[in-house]
Order: sequence, then structure tokens, then C-alpha cells
Amino acid sequence: MSDKKPHAVLIPYPVQGHINPLLKLAKLLHLRGFHITYVNTEYNHKRLLKSRGPNAFDDFIDFSFETIPDGLPPTDGDGDVSQDIHALCKSIRKNFLQPFREHLARLRDRAASGLVPPVTCIVSDISMSFTIQAAEELSLPVVLFSPSNACTFLTFIHVNTLLDKGLIPLKGNS
Repeated sequence: MSDKKPHAVLIPYPVQGHINPLLKLAKLLHLRGFHITYVNTEYNHKRLLKSRGPNAFDDFIDFSFETIPDGLPPTDGDGDVSQDIHALCKSIRKNFLQPFREHLARLRDRAASGLVPPVTCIVSDISMSFTIQAAEELSLPVVLFSPSNACTFLTFIHVNTLLDKGLIPLKGNS
């Protein structure tokens, strides 16, 4: 395994509208020569395999799919529904940092054994801010990825200004 190959660890917010765009970015980085580790929750990885088939990722070279627990109780049914967003948000803040740290430690051990290149960066969904702490602890650069469109992103960063100026919420009938 070449230590020269960049190795990006990507982790999306665990809902479909975030998983798919980050997976597309992972594929683009892979095409540019990166070794990719894509970290999903166990629940969503099962959903991904169910939708794409159990062998969907067998032919990916230098592209691995890993999982971490989401910290939520198992759900009834076939697992083909989105999880409770409120519970998921709480669980991310409370339960995701330690499993992610442990995952990065396993990658470090595998790199020391020559099985994968050393991790060179983390690409994290903007809603997964715990990755900043993990990256700082390992002196790794972290890039925050926002899957929203430009209009939504600009609204998000300017909403406080719009509220302060009284421009929103709209008033009156016109």
C-alpha cells in the first residue's frame, strides 16, 4: 500500500438527503486518486445495501464502507424508514464522537500495518461537528461539507441578520 496516496474519511449526517451527496463527493475524490473510507451508521448502511443489493460495493478498490452505531434503540419493521430526527440529533451530540474516535484509531492501526494509507483528511457533513474535535486530536485537516443548495446555504448564514433587521418574519398581508 502506497503511503503517498491521500486517504479521506467521509462521514455524512445520517439521513438520505445528506448520505447521497457525500457519497457522490466520495466517488469524485476516488476518481482523483484518493483512498476513501465512507463511514455511515449501521442503520443507514443496511438501508444502502438493501436498496443497492448486498454485493453493490464488492468491486470498489481503495474505497471502503465502514459503520458506527447511531446510539438509538432498534426500530420495529424492516428498517426502510427514516429515523426520528429529534432523537437522532440528540444521539449525534451524545453518542457519535467516541465510536468515530475508535474508528479512526482502527484506521491508524491498519495504516501502520500497511493495509491502507494513513488518513490524510476528514470530510464531514456540516451537521456532524463532533468530527472537528476528532480531527484536532489527530492533527488532521477537516473539511465541512454542506449538501444544501446555494440559496439554502446563504439563507442559513444570513438568517440572524434578517431577523435582527426585522425583515423576517414577514408582517402584514402584502
